[in-house]
Amino acid sequence: MKRYILSLAALLSAIFVFTSCLNSDNEVTTYYGDTAITSFSVGTLKYYKHTTSSKGKDSVYQTTLSCSGYKFYIDQAKREIYNPDSLPYGIDGKKVLCSVSSKNSGSIVIKSLTSDTLAYYSSTDSVNFSTPREFRVYNQEGTAYRAYKVHVNVHKEVADSFNWDATSAVNENIAALSVMKGVAVNSQIFLMGNNGGVAKLFATSQNSITGWSELTPDIAMSTDAYKSLIVKGDYIYTYNNGSVIKSKDGKSWETVSNEPLTRLVGSTTTKLYALSVSGIKSSVDDGSTWTVDVMDDALTLLPTDNVNMLSFASLVNDNTNNLVLVGNRDASYSTDAYAMVWGKVEENATGSENQPWAYYNITDDNKYPAPRLTNLQAVKYGDAIMAFGGSGLGASTETAFSKFYMSYDKGITWQNDSLMSLPIGFKCASSSFALVADNNSCVWLICGGSGQIWKGHINQVNWEKD
Repeated sequence: MKRYILSLAALLSAIFVFTSCLNSDNEVTTYYGDTAITSFSVGTLKYYKHTTSSKGKDSVYQTTLSCSGYKFYIDQAKREIYNPDSLPYGIDGKKVLCSVSSKNSGSIVIKSLTSDTLAYYSSTDSVNFSTPREFRVYNQEGTAYRAYKVHVNVHKEVADSFNWDATSAVNENIAALSVMKGVAVNSQIFLMGNNGGVAKLFATSQNSITGWSELTPDIAMSTDAYKSLIVKGDYIYTYNNGSVIKSKDGKSWETVSNEPLTRLVGSTTTKLYALSVSGIKSSVDDGSTWTVDVMDDALTLLPTDNVNMLSFASLVNDNTNNLVLVGNRDASYSTDAYAMVWGKVEENATGSENQPWAYYNITDDNKYPAPRLTNLQAVKYGDAIMAFGGSGLGASTETAFSKFYMSYDKGITWQNDSLMSLPIGFKCASSSFALVADNNSCVWLICGGSGQIWKGHINQVNWEKD
């Protein structure tokens, strides 16, 4: 890169301009005492792209990528310039062409990375932004300048890739669980299951896959309690021996009501939801009282096993949630090849209508229905639903643990996510495992039989969370 390095004194002297006189008329040049950087953008940049051949061979080649669509913010108070949405992984941050404008034609210079020398900014010279750079803009009078710290952020990870943490954990107590279910709340992971006909409850910080401790609830738990383990607000809830109960720490439990239910299935910010012999019930007062929801289809189409409910805030209407209920019918429905999926629009604004639950019938053109899997697990992950399970049930021929499924349309289609694969060394009991998404956008895979605990994330979902 060709540069013209100036000392500060030379720069200031170059700024002064003198007027000339023609005949007897004086031309007056107006100087402005204030200036600022008013715009910053980048253009087409060098880009190193990774590819994988059909034979699995990795290679990297150099090309270019237009980055003009990435917006840069200018914080005049803090004198900082930055792009909130980082440039893609593979952009060469050491050779960036940028376009910079100033107020009142102020002179723009760039401070050296290794000294106090200054170089005139040129839109045709690339700049090394591997670290933040200092840009200065001098007013026309040369009496003052503003210094800005410029950050050109580039992702350090590929957006569309899934990474399992390099380390996993093994817990003998978890290995002994014959069934289990996990949830995340208040930066903790709670895991409930059964060992030899005895209910067990464990917890760990979501930042520690090795910190599991067994909890001793102050009430006796049934062996069906794990099926109803859900979260609402700061509490974990379950349905235990005919009662709705809740706890903040897993040790001290409070009875909320004695409503006749089959199991709790999920919650939103405003309601709890449960299955009952009457269909789906909901509670607007944290489980104290319950009402039967309106159902648009036959109750026989409701799932009764491995039931998961997910809630998504509407992007269109305030105080509105889109709900998805997915699970399996019992073993008597031996011809079922797919899971049962229901949906509901939950409207909470004053005067809004109570919308019914509707069964998502599998149409002929839907090539990706939800698979019927042993111990089907589904969690909300980013703006999608992630599902995972053991071998196919009934008419399903799916192989155990062979795929992670993602639904990006609120439960209508469920496609194999090619980004995700099992961690190397994965070992798990065929029907005892839990899938949990924590508050840090990480996925936990907890395995009965082996006691393995794995944790990973899709890079882009982590970035969106941050």
